[in-house]
Amino acid sequence: MSTPLNHSILKGFGILSLFSADRKEISAETVVARLGMSRATAHRFLMTLEHAGALRITRRGRFALGQKIEELGWLAGESGSLSIIVQPEIDLLSSTLNESVMACRLTRFGPTCVAVANSSRPISVNVSVGTLLPLHTTAQGKLWLSQMTSDERRARLAVTTIAGAKPAPVDLEPLEEDLKKTLRQGYALNLGENEPDIAALAVPVKDGKGKTRLTISVFGMLSRFNQEFLDTAKGLLIEASARVGDRL
Repeated sequence: MSTPLNHSILKGFGILSLFSADRKEISAETVVARLGMSRATAHRFLMTLEHAGALRITRRGRFALGQKIEELGWLAGESGSLSIIVQPEIDLLSSTLNESVMACRLTRFGPTCVAVANSSRPISVNVSVGTLLPLHTTAQGKLWLSQMTSDERRARLAVTTIAGAKPAPVDLEPLEEDLKKTLRQGYALNLGENEPDIAALAVPVKDGKGKTRLTISVFGMLSRFNQEFLDTAKGLLIEASARVGDRL
């Protein structure tokens, strides 16, 4: 017995499929004419897609593709090529450091893992591709935050979560000095701030124009991240990020 399909989702994708190189905006009238919906149903679908970030209102009654679609398009087009570029480097780092290593990119909701090399240690910290990380308590997140203005940070930290819930308020004042230091030194640390027994060290990966495209981080049990390990890991991460950056 086949699984029943969700026809509301199919209708939503039908609306998104109306966009083309020659049709960058649509209206309820477009949906009615092309898909045969009633105007009330078309309007409800358009407003729902706008609420989800798949569409944005350009002017009264007109809709264009939204930020979420742009992000998904970027992810579909770039994540594959980014993974091909970065995976050999993080595999080597993980093997050399004997800890897990991952690469993240910044999405609407925070740093998201696009490639990972999990440690084979009996006791280790492992994540999977697609894992979403907090912005203000992780090494990866601190790198992105350190490159934003105060207003940009507040806006980022106020973004509604994937589940649709409002995030807990974040007091940025205690973070400011840490973020200034992060920007100045070019790397970030998380020493038990996100999870009590987990540590991470992250560096940015910049393209030829100096724009941060990714972060690469090593992470594992806090007890193993002594100063000697951090110094070694930092040097290797910086070297790897430069090699990846040269290929972006």
